[in-house]
Amino acid sequence: MPNFSLRILKSTSNSPFVNLATEYFLFNQKAVMQPTLYLWRNSSCVVIGKNQNPWKECHISKMEEDNVHLVRRHSGGGAVYQDEGNSIYTFLMPKDRYNKDKNFGIIQKALQEYGIGAEVSGRNDMTVNGRKISGSAFKETRDRAIHHGTILLDLDLGALQRYLNPHKLKLQSKGGDSVVSRV
Repeated sequence: MPNFSLRILKSTSNSPFVNLATEYFLFNQKAVMQPTLYLWRNSSCVVIGKNQNPWKECHISKMEEDNVHLVRRHSGGGAVYQDEGNSIYTFLMPKDRYNKDKNFGIIQKALQEYGIGAEVSGRNDMTVNGRKISGSAFKETRDRAIHHGTILLDLDLGALQRYLNPHKLKLQSKGGDSVVSRV
């Protein structure tokens, strides 16, 4: 466990625009000097990393038909579908206190309290019984760091296929299985 006091903030909004703007605000304010865990959920949306091309990563026309929002985050990472069936966590802290392994440990301990034995897999995923339940993205500046990720609880898995267009090489590197089978 961390050896510092962790401020916990929970959003009351399901708007991906409000939640990502709040995260961005917190990251860019002096308030981030206090380690903070921000918890939130979004209504149906696809969130893409800062360098991603939405026309390459997403099925934009299907998203428009179904009123699924497209939102860009200020960190890297891949495209993710989010709805109220997953929870999003954000660790914000001074860079000198940032420790990705401690952050993952906090999430693992919280899941363990519900009888879920999650393992960190690769550099930014968490799995249960070999299936991905969480992915993370990160950003560091000169004096602060952010680690945010999703936890799949009751996500509409069909939406992953409807709205996301994973790169063929990514599917091949996973043994040919579809993204849906990984989660």
